Formats: sequence, structure tokens, C-alpha cells
Amino acid sequence: MIQRVQSIYLLLVTVLMSFVLIRPYAALDLTDGQTLTFRSYKIEYNAGSEQRSTYKSTIPLVFLAVVTALISFGNIFLYHRRIWQLRVCLINTVLIVVLLATMYLYYIRAKSSLDVAMHAFRLPAIYPLLCVFLSLLAYRNIHSDELLVNSYNRIR
Repeated sequence: MIQRVQSIYLLLVTVLMSFVLIRPYAALDLTDGQTLTFRSYKIEYNAGSEQRSTYKSTIPLVFLAVVTALISFGNIFLYHRRIWQLRVCLINTVLIVVLLATMYLYYIRAKSSLDVAMHAFRLPAIYPLLCVFLSLLAYRNIHSDELLVNSYNRIR
């Protein structure tokens, strides 16, 4: 019937969210030579190549990343109910924005409480931004599919 470009967008959101779970998204180099690495499941001290300890556990990030990945994957299979698919897509976009805000909040709190020599975001910090963009593209394509189906119904 209709080519489902939005399914590819939603699948890319799922893949990028899984990369957020795996890769570190930021790092802080402290003045005492230690490094603070931000991952989705914890913030860890790296004192050397062998010595690692947990600075803080970040369970809300893991929860949000897993939920948004599962929602976007499940949203692919709602193609028979496009109105529901539109709503779920918007909810998923809001959750990804909340994930971004939470990531930034953890980063700012750690940066302000420690003596930082250098700070940097890594490439996986961009993935949620890409996911917001892809989710909005999926929303646009789902909406155009809905308009197309409605126009076919008017012709009959």
C-alpha cells in the first residue's frame, strides 16, 4: 500500500538509543589527574587504566533510554492505527527531550561540584538530538500517510 519511510526513522531511533546505552556521552578531566566518564548507567571515576569506581548511579537515564527505544520499536507495528502512531510518536519525542535534559543535568551537577580542568561531550551526546529529529520526521510522514488515506476515502 504505502511505503513506510517512517518505519526506517523509528528503527534508527531504536538503534541510536541502544548506542546511548552502550557508549559514554561525556567526560570531565579533573585537576588531580582523574577522569570522570558519563555513561547512561553510571558516572565513574577513572584514576588510572585499572582503577575505576562509581561516582554516581544514573538509573533514570537507563530507564528513559530503554523506554524510548522500546516505544519507537513498538511504534513501527502500529501502522494500522495511524492516529495512535502519531500520538505515541509525540510522546516518544517528549521522553527523548526529557532524556536529553536529564543527561545535561547530571553533567552540570558533576561539573559544578568538582574541580574541572577540561570538559567535553562525546559523539553519543548527539544521538538523542538526532532521535528527536528522526522522531519528528516519522511524525510528519505518518501524518502525510493519514492525509493520503483520508483523501482516498473522500474519492470513493
